[in-house]
Amino acid sequence: MASEIAARNIMAKIKTAYLAKMLSIEIGWYDKSQEQFVSTVSHDLQKMMVLFDSKMTSAAEMLSFLFFGCLAGLIASWKVALLTLAIMSIAMVVMYYIMKASKNKGKLRQQYSGKCTKIASEVLGNARTVAAYGGEYKEIERYRNTFKMSNKYGLKHATVISMAKAFNYFQLCICYMVAYYVSVQLFLNDEFNPGDIAIILIAQINAVYHSTIMLSTVSDLFMATDSAFRVMQFLDTETSYNESLEQGVVPDTFEANISFRNVQFSYPTNLHTKVLHDLTLDIEPGKITAVVGTSGAGKSTIVGLTSRLYDVTAGQILVGGVDIRKLNVSWLRNQIGVVGQEPMLFDTSIEENIRYGKTTATLEEIVEAAKISHAHSFIEKLPAGYGSIVGERGTKLSGGQKQRIAIARAIVRKPKLLLLDEATSALDSRSEVIVQEALDNAMHNRTTVIIAHRMSTVRKADVIYAMKEGRVLEKGSHHELMELKGYYYSLVKVQELEEKDKAVTLNQGTAHKEEVIEEDIPFEDDNDLDVPENDKKLRLSKKNLKVMGVWLLAILFASTTSAFLPIFYSVFSLFCQSYTHKDEISQLALIDVGILFGLGVVTFFSVILSGMMSTIATQLWLKKLQKKAFDKIVSMDISWFDRSGNSPNECLEVLTNSPPLIESVTGDRAAQVVIFMLSLVFCLAYSLFISTSVTLANLPIVLIFIIINCLRMKSRVADTRSASLATRSTKVATEYVQNVKTIQLLNCQKYVIDHYQDMLVLSKKEAFVSIVWYAVVYGLSKSLIRLSMGTTFIFGANDIASGNVRGTSLIGIVAALSTASMLAGPALILMSQYPSARQAISRLYRIAYTKTSLKILTDEGMKPDIVGNIVFQDVMFSYPTRDKVQVLKKLNLKIEAGKTVALVGDSGCGKSTIISLLERFYLPTGGKIIIDGNEINDINVRYLRSQMGLVSQEPVLFDMTIKENILYGLVGEVTMDKIIEAAKIANIHDFIMKLPQAYDTPVGERGSKLSGGQKQRIAIARAVLRNPKILLLDEATSALDTESEKAVQEALENASVGKTTIVIAHRLSTIREADKIVVLQSGVVIEEGNHEQLMEKRGHYFNLLSR
Repeated sequence: MASEIAARNIMAKIKTAYLAKMLSIEIGWYDKSQEQFVSTVSHDLQKMMVLFDSKMTSAAEMLSFLFFGCLAGLIASWKVALLTLAIMSIAMVVMYYIMKASKNKGKLRQQYSGKCTKIASEVLGNARTVAAYGGEYKEIERYRNTFKMSNKYGLKHATVISMAKAFNYFQLCICYMVAYYVSVQLFLNDEFNPGDIAIILIAQINAVYHSTIMLSTVSDLFMATDSAFRVMQFLDTETSYNESLEQGVVPDTFEANISFRNVQFSYPTNLHTKVLHDLTLDIEPGKITAVVGTSGAGKSTIVGLTSRLYDVTAGQILVGGVDIRKLNVSWLRNQIGVVGQEPMLFDTSIEENIRYGKTTATLEEIVEAAKISHAHSFIEKLPAGYGSIVGERGTKLSGGQKQRIAIARAIVRKPKLLLLDEATSALDSRSEVIVQEALDNAMHNRTTVIIAHRMSTVRKADVIYAMKEGRVLEKGSHHELMELKGYYYSLVKVQELEEKDKAVTLNQGTAHKEEVIEEDIPFEDDNDLDVPENDKKLRLSKKNLKVMGVWLLAILFASTTSAFLPIFYSVFSLFCQSYTHKDEISQLALIDVGILFGLGVVTFFSVILSGMMSTIATQLWLKKLQKKAFDKIVSMDISWFDRSGNSPNECLEVLTNSPPLIESVTGDRAAQVVIFMLSLVFCLAYSLFISTSVTLANLPIVLIFIIINCLRMKSRVADTRSASLATRSTKVATEYVQNVKTIQLLNCQKYVIDHYQDMLVLSKKEAFVSIVWYAVVYGLSKSLIRLSMGTTFIFGANDIASGNVRGTSLIGIVAALSTASMLAGPALILMSQYPSARQAISRLYRIAYTKTSLKILTDEGMKPDIVGNIVFQDVMFSYPTRDKVQVLKKLNLKIEAGKTVALVGDSGCGKSTIISLLERFYLPTGGKIIIDGNEINDINVRYLRSQMGLVSQEPVLFDMTIKENILYGLVGEVTMDKIIEAAKIANIHDFIMKLPQAYDTPVGERGSKLSGGQKQRIAIARAVLRNPKILLLDEATSALDTESEKAVQEALENASVGKTTIVIAHRLSTIREADKIVVLQSGVVIEEGNHEQLMEKRGHYFNLLSR
């Protein structure tokens, strides 16, 4: 009990410390090791628990048996005992090298398991992109190849462990052979008392046999120490950055007087490329400072350096005259509010998301901040109001809603320095005006730094810095810089059309007339993560004859191994009996030694084969199940992830943590349980054959022992709630680490760590009752073993006195019954893992056999020639988990092939839903969508998506090279010339060629090594390379700077020639030339026509432009 409670307490502290370290270490380290926490928390921390739980106490118990067994042997006959100890010592050396090999194989398996986790994490986090670009087969192949290597080293590891166990059995036989043969020689020379042979051999059998049982635990301990080393090595990592988090200078007041002096900077992942070159600029208190320039100019880097996400490579940043590196980081970040281009929200309520900005904020303060950011009006109209859950990364909110929540989060702390990094670039015109008004209010009497590539957002700035390639080219006010007619002037002139857009922005009404958004995915609280059990699915498939055949072989070899003990004890009785025939003892000794040697050889091979066969059987079954679960996740319709218990992090947790739990009761562990249980049965049968009375006297004790241990196993079922809470805590911790930059900018590490710690404490409380009951029953079990031995001696003495049993036979019975009782303990300890494993199997089965309406991984469906004629007929749609809210209401829309159609309207009117339905992320709840005369439901899903090119507002790249990202989802050979051509169209080729590895440059997880504009252009190149018949552009250029936007817009116009193009945009320049503009409101089409026609109608579209 103490070990289990201590283990949970210790591991809770280690997990908390690990998370705290991950959230406090500099972002530069994290950029290079993004997958570390996911793989570590899933593998290393879980395996590390072995060092503290009952397995450690079990190992100590086995060691004590080994020590005292050897000691008893030495006392009885030191000559014989020393010989056996010498053999054991040699065996231990052999075992050391076997276990070393086991450790290496286990380490390699862990590495590949970590890679599997990383692949699954990337795929689950980018499910829409994988689906849109038909990357299912590629990801399945990538996962399977890595999984295959993990299984390969898993089998090698299991084989080595089986060899170690087999060698231990063989060693036991050798020890007995030597001990018996030497004792016979000593006996013939009158140097040995025959009575001592029982003491020596019983002591030795306990010592050696317990060392056999201990091998599994030793293997786990080896792997646990390796995991612990990696964890502790990371926890002991010291940096100067860490020291300044809670230390450093804390000035009495914050002076937002910031000076960059000859600053140079390179990102840790690309030290050879300088982002800033001797940058010098000043941010004066109380003034608005704007930094403008093209993508890659280093604008966002200024935000990272000012908030100390990174430290300068050379030069100095002064805050109030003090070097920023000397300031207390926590204090500094508390003075700063940051609003980025891509808002990151957490899977909790809106209220909690805003509270992350100020952990002590009251509800009144939160509401006030929401009102300033113009988020209050849509929040209060949601069913749960401020208690509404936003989903992972805020997936249940539209882009504009997420940004306004993020702004409220920054404003709630009332920062003295406000950093706006493209804060409005991702919003539609209506939202942009609303938010810009809020930001104007927030900037009043506050030092503000605006990072922007749109000149219209910086005109009112007191000072504007125009940057290019990490250098300041010009400085001054808007008026001064325009008079210079230099670089800034050229940027403004390029954006003259955008300035016109600003004057005629597609905006309806003012902030005070904002309506509730209904397009977002529904809100639901996920409080119950328990997985429903399905007993029918838990059974091994009887149709899988291959698996069943291997299992039968494993059981056969395990049964052979189980016969070892009764045969061994029979020989042992013959040993003792042979001393009564001194004249024939030499001949008898040779026969007995021969039997023992043969038994050792047979058992050696049966142990290896049972371990291998059981591992192969488990791998065949579990591999199939795990692959099927991954395949099903990859092929699921997007709506499935919106449902309770199906979030990407929860699916990742199931894929990562379920297999180790299942393996804890299958494979060589299952073979070991079979060996233990059959050995118990065979030992009882042997005892019953020798002495019925002694065995029957012990049977009630054995039965009570088994019943108590079954109750002990049943108590473990209570751990399912604890396991569920532990799963949720892992999910939360993973989410925190995935958003580490946001956490650091908000300086809420202590708040989130406290929340994580509370979840771990709750998990421990849930497990406490189970642990106590388990410990009580375990203690009773040990007492019953001793009671069984006492009963054996009492009834055995009576049998000897009555002449029914020989004294030598009683020795065998005592050894058999005591071993049988002791074997039940380890067997039931292993079986105690079954409830957790059963739940893990259930969760994997639930995913693997979930039904889906989409048949993505099949050839079902038509594959007609796609031209691009699209018709929406009375289409209705509600999100599956919020079917009462109609997003589309009998929508009728006709799109002609080869034409460009622009969709405009307020947030929530259904624009993005139309694209989601065309991509078949969701299915309409009513009506029809017809493409070239064929209902969309009748067309093969993968084929349909292969004819489309989707470029979304938030670009998604994979942790591959630039070349691989551009090629993503394509089948067949594509020449390098075509890749370069696509990159040139997307205006990214020149940038790529400046990189040291050019097209072979890794982009990092989610494209972390590239700027937003660079990522978007690679995403556009990916779409262009597909040469799609239908091009879907969902705010495709909103993240680009002026120069790139113009070039890419021209490229997209060229790429869309002859293609059906559907454009979602909120700027007039993007939609002015469209063949048809469709105006949506509340899920229906209210106007359509080209720009001139709609302006002549002087209807809703005209009103949008007139305001």
